[in-house]
Amino acid sequence: MQNIRYVCLVMSRRYIVNHFSDIKGYASVAEDRGEDEDCTMETVLSDNAEILRKCQDNEISYVYIDDKYQVDIEL
Repeated sequence: MQNIRYVCLVMSRRYIVNHFSDIKGYASVAEDRGEDEDCTMETVLSDNAEILRKCQDNEISYVYIDDKYQVDIEL
């Protein structure tokens, strides 16, 4: 039986500002999110800050993406 690990991906403010069009462009890759007009830079920044706070408060593992999106999660 395989183990499932939960790891959040959290982006820095700089990464979001520099890559917002990429973030929007890939929004429906994992799941179809339908219309996305409510997704603004401000909502992404706010949601991301909330996710980071929850990870830290609850000691949940996360990968912090600051410069480029290159995630290697050790299994």
